[in-house]
Amino acid sequence: MRPSLKKSIRRLAFLSFLTLFIPAILAHAKDQEKAIADTTTPIQIHGDVVEYFQEENKTIGTGHVVIDYDGAKLEADKITVYMGMKKAVAEGNVTLTQGGSVFKGPHAEYDYEKKIGYVDKMSATVPLTPPDLSKQSTQPALPVNEITNQEYFIKARRIEKVSDTQFRAVDSYVTTCCGDSPFYKIQARQIDIFPKDKIVIRNALMYIKGVPVLFIPYFVQPMVDFNRLPVELVPGKSREWGAFLLSKWRYNLVNREDFSVKGAALLDYREKRGFGEGLDTYYHGDKVGHGVIRGYYANDNESPINATPDRYRAQWRHQSKITKDTTMTVEINKLSDDQIVKDFFYREEYERSVVPDNYISIITTKPEYTFSILERHRIDEFYSSVNRDPELRFDTHNRPIGNTPFYLRHEAQFTNLQKEFSRQSDELHVTRFDLNHTLSYAGHVGGFAVTPRIGARETFYSRDLAGDTSHVRSIVDPGLDISTKYYKIYDVFINRWGLDYNQIRHTFEPSLSYNYRPTPTVFYTTLQPFDDIDALDKQHFARFYFQNNFQTKEHGSDGTLSSREIARIGPYVDFNALNSRLENLGVEAELRPYSWLGMNSQVQMDTHLGKVNTANFDIYYDRNPWVVGIGQRYLLDESSQTTAYAELKIKDWEFKVYERFEFQENKSKEFEATVSKYWNCIITDFTYNHAEGDTFYFAIRLKAFPALPFSLRQTYNQPRANAIREF
Repeated sequence: MRPSLKKSIRRLAFLSFLTLFIPAILAHAKDQEKAIADTTTPIQIHGDVVEYFQEENKTIGTGHVVIDYDGAKLEADKITVYMGMKKAVAEGNVTLTQGGSVFKGPHAEYDYEKKIGYVDKMSATVPLTPPDLSKQSTQPALPVNEITNQEYFIKARRIEKVSDTQFRAVDSYVTTCCGDSPFYKIQARQIDIFPKDKIVIRNALMYIKGVPVLFIPYFVQPMVDFNRLPVELVPGKSREWGAFLLSKWRYNLVNREDFSVKGAALLDYREKRGFGEGLDTYYHGDKVGHGVIRGYYANDNESPINATPDRYRAQWRHQSKITKDTTMTVEINKLSDDQIVKDFFYREEYERSVVPDNYISIITTKPEYTFSILERHRIDEFYSSVNRDPELRFDTHNRPIGNTPFYLRHEAQFTNLQKEFSRQSDELHVTRFDLNHTLSYAGHVGGFAVTPRIGARETFYSRDLAGDTSHVRSIVDPGLDISTKYYKIYDVFINRWGLDYNQIRHTFEPSLSYNYRPTPTVFYTTLQPFDDIDALDKQHFARFYFQNNFQTKEHGSDGTLSSREIARIGPYVDFNALNSRLENLGVEAELRPYSWLGMNSQVQMDTHLGKVNTANFDIYYDRNPWVVGIGQRYLLDESSQTTAYAELKIKDWEFKVYERFEFQENKSKEFEATVSKYWNCIITDFTYNHAEGDTFYFAIRLKAFPALPFSLRQTYNQPRANAIREF
């Protein structure tokens, strides 16, 4: 290991701290009443005995004394209020409750005039609010069943209110584990808490089972984004890596309302592949926009590819508003080889995108038009790519012509195209200018919506496939869309077998889409192939579609009725007039008899071959304690794959099984099993995965930070239900 790496390891001291809301300590308390004069809100003290001493200008309550003041409840065996100094002293079994938080100690004092105070030998429980999932754009969403109402447990020699916006815990620790011997705790001489803003920790130690494991010289943690433990370790073993230890060390550099910078340092060890180190930095600002910068380096002496052992990846993704109507998006990727993402970031990135993209996009959207500039270029020569250097596009929206039912739309696109092939010097390139105009008429005949349309397309090519001739291709695209809608409500009421159906509404929407395109003036076979525009050819076909929706109304928890779609069936058929035959006979269907049970399917058949081209089927069940999903994917002569997922939670145990089986090869492509145990404040996971080889890994998660630190686990993607329309 290099000295610089050793030095960086010693400096990796990032730690997250749990949200703490310590209210202002208000003194005064219950049962006999005595009004205490104050310049603002009257304070009442209640207790078994309440006495007022006029000469000393003080009130003393003893025996189950309670003060309710400004949303805070103070309880103690004895509370003394000094009227002149506006100071309260609470003694014996002091309990302060505010906003769901409970603070306890033997002694507390509060100065109402200066609005400062403290609690001695404090212990506290503070509710932990689950993270806002809608704002986790850069992190995976947490499973709903793992988001629990946790609490922070805090102990301190002294807690002081420094100002209205700052509290200071002296000689304290905080944890999410209850009890006097927590599994872990964060201990510091001084911790500054800024409610609803941030926590500042200086010279702190993190203890696990009483053993110090991490020193934190300085750390700032915002009061949001507590979905991850700041220090995360995952040990395991796999065929490709051998024994491994993956780690993430999270940090927050800047935490302002208008600008923030946070991220994670990665330090990994793989027995067969050596050390890897990286840095992921996320930023968000009102003026600069938001994005992420990632870097990773691995000294991989046993790389499976014939490449240098120095393997790396760098990525920048960014989005910002240039003006109110203009957005810029950037993605830049630079890799040492085409396998590094697959080898080290398979779940996180490779499964979603095999080939990283490199582009800059600027899009201006107005009510009348959209204008975009796209620059897409290959950086790494080991990928094939279609470069757009650049592409300018101007689209008007479908807008009426005056007060007539005629609508007009324009599309103009200028592109310098270049297709580069992986590790080859051959390339295709052309300059293309494409104009497309569409005129349509929105009419009605009886109960039918009738929309005739005609399109005219002109495309200029600077060169053809032979590379020596320019062309202007002309295409005419006439067509017609016809649709109508019928519905009927059936007085069907079902209240058995767990069903709650109150009438059923059937909506029937047949439609016809007719398209005719005569032979273009330039055959597509003479053009260089880049995208769908170049592949346009003659066509003459009609699609008949028959949409059927079934809805009912169900009672909610408050007794009111709300709509829910229980079935959707949409058969369709394409008629190809060029060869006078039916083709692409298909159906799309969804059945949801219960909110927790559903089935989806899409099937398409080639009537000429008399065989099913594609077929997808999914069934899912999500009702405590079971979650089950089964999916079937079929592609003619290529694949017939079944994916199954089951999850069972029994008390403090959770079991998950995932299987992906390919029937064409008659073999399992992937199998995974996870056993999780929920302890007092932690969750332990043991996972076995078999794909190309065997992988084992072990993870410890806190209930307060339940998200997995790395994307290692497989899951089944349940189909998403359609939007429901009220009736």
